[in-house]
Amino acid sequence: MNSFVHVAELHSYTAAAAKLNKTKALMSTHIRQLEESLNVRLISRSTRGFTLTDAGQRYYQRARQILDEISEMEVGLREGEQQMAGRLRVSVPNTFGEQVMMGFISEFIERYPKMNVEVLLSDQYVDLVSQGFDLAIRIGHLKDSTMIARELGVSRSVLVASPKMVEGVRIEKPDDLTGFPMVFDSNLKSERQRWVASFDGEQYLLDLKPVVYVNSARASAELACRNIGVALCPLFAAKPFLDSAELVQLLSDYNFGHVPINAVYPNRQQLSVRARYFIDEFSAYLEQDWPCSSH
Repeated sequence: MNSFVHVAELHSYTAAAAKLNKTKALMSTHIRQLEESLNVRLISRSTRGFTLTDAGQRYYQRARQILDEISEMEVGLREGEQQMAGRLRVSVPNTFGEQVMMGFISEFIERYPKMNVEVLLSDQYVDLVSQGFDLAIRIGHLKDSTMIARELGVSRSVLVASPKMVEGVRIEKPDDLTGFPMVFDSNLKSERQRWVASFDGEQYLLDLKPVVYVNSARASAELACRNIGVALCPLFAAKPFLDSAELVQLLSDYNFGHVPINAVYPNRQQLSVRARYFIDEFSAYLEQDWPCSSH
């Protein structure tokens, strides 16, 4: 069962064998014996690789849960009390993961040394169920979904530029930026590729000229550092550059909105103790150690 779960998650007999310190041949034997004992095909093989059958997908989901429960039980028996243990697979966006989450992960592992956390850094959408993830951290306003979502906090958006780009220019209101080049982060999903600011109950539409489109908050901040244009970024992406004075914040009295930080998971009833602790403690970490408010 353990061999099958690793092959299903890593999509590779070789990678699964290396992770379990077994031979590829032994992994194949384990899965063949499993299929024979169940009298059902779990993996559909072809010259291009393999995919899980419908039965294999159902078996994987239940087997993963069983193995996690066994891991927790064994640790509890060995230590005389139940402790946090086992695997946790989490999908996290690149910039947020690198800038914010790695500090939390290190603290989490120090606190729970029996845990084995696997983090996938990717801005691509992942199917939590079919790809075997316990939860995902997603940034931004979520689309309607069958997934359960919990908002952990928000990071306000800030307008930034390099000191060189705004040198000698007084920027006190949105109109002062008319015609400036813009680095547009397509992750923001803004209509008409325009930015809206609010101040004292009034809204203002910024009229900048898009010159670069990029689907990464960090990349947009770095391009702004290189004098390519003004960028609108979540504060967590811009903060390292603001701290080093490579960027300056513009129109800081104006509100450019915020991006929600969400934990998403498939089913509240099947949320493991590990995942629940992870979400609760990450929410507390955001409030204490990063500029991410609860609302």
